[in-house]
Amino acid sequence: MLTPSLPDLVPDVPGKGRSILLAWEMGEGFAHAARLLWLARRLIRSGWRPIVAARDPATLRDAYDAEGIDVFPAPPHEPCFTGPPPFRAASYADVMGICGYADRDRLAALVTAWDALLAQHAPAAIIADYSPLLSLAAFRRIPVIPIGDGFVVPPELPEGGFPPLGARQPDVWPPSDLLANARAVQEQRGQPLPDSLPQIVTGIGGVVSIPPELDIYAEWRPQPAAGPWEQPEAPLPLPDAPRFFGYLRMSHPLARMTVKALIDTRMQGELFLRDIQPGMAEALAEAGILLHETPPPIREALARASLFIHHGGIGSLTDAATTGRMQLLLPRHREQVCNAKRALDTLPGSFRAGTGTSYETLRAQLPKLISNRPVFRRAQEIAARIAARPETAWAALQPLLAKAQA
Repeated sequence: MLTPSLPDLVPDVPGKGRSILLAWEMGEGFAHAARLLWLARRLIRSGWRPIVAARDPATLRDAYDAEGIDVFPAPPHEPCFTGPPPFRAASYADVMGICGYADRDRLAALVTAWDALLAQHAPAAIIADYSPLLSLAAFRRIPVIPIGDGFVVPPELPEGGFPPLGARQPDVWPPSDLLANARAVQEQRGQPLPDSLPQIVTGIGGVVSIPPELDIYAEWRPQPAAGPWEQPEAPLPLPDAPRFFGYLRMSHPLARMTVKALIDTRMQGELFLRDIQPGMAEALAEAGILLHETPPPIREALARASLFIHHGGIGSLTDAATTGRMQLLLPRHREQVCNAKRALDTLPGSFRAGTGTSYETLRAQLPKLISNRPVFRRAQEIAARIAARPETAWAALQPLLAKAQA
């Protein structure tokens, strides 16, 4: 939960009034902005002076302003991928490639843009949430601490590469070419040269802020994921009646099919929908399904639900895992597919609807799933196990902040 107020600061505290940059340059959604806001508030209490470079500065702008935290846009970038869709990254190297590393001139321009911001704000340290371009700009000049879910804080393999994302497939770009572009940009700037791509994004050490059950790189990581930023509350009890909560994008065909099945079966629940189509709100109202105009507080929404239907974003997966909810996953892209596979392996009560799932199957199975008490109890057991762990990502961050000041 976000800290509602900040205590008075004392003069001699760990941050000692130093500026720290919190950055987010890739990835969609509310989760990145909320994570950085939570961190900024805690860092203020620890004596730091946070500033935020956000991919979307409008997200949570009022909350940042209320805390007196400066927020400005991260340098925008366009995808380098020009092949036929869909783009399917073989590893995190391809993620670096698509954001700029595949085009040497574009990479140089983006790093130069970050250089200007770093010169302007002069941070003593950087907390980087999914920010591989900034990581190169600051490489061995300013201490960088990468944070985030497992996908955005990948481990380095012994041979110097990244683990595969799912089943092995050919690289979109040879990692050696991406590294050559990074080294050329650094040489042109007169800055230290990286020996590998993982070296660029590893910084002085990262914090994986999810339960280990959700880490897609768990088998390759030398240390398990640190857990959520703060210790989760106890799992939520079973609601009085079977209900669902869904957070979906209606541009996705499987989401449209699922919502139609919910309407036609007259299942009771609530939805927040993006890309909603004409006539959908009326159909939902007629079926007795509550449609939220803005995302409701997630824990409140899940308190009223036994089943959470979503696309498999790591934030939603963590919410389901820590509240003890069954979940139906409709992954839209590569990262969510990897997340869904991990959840199916480690979280009882997780189910996935694949691309071949039919409307008839959804209509027949959804009412059975939402009422499955034995499966719900297993989801509760996992949530209780996660809540009992004392480890948190905030605690894991502390020695790295101390290292950044050394």
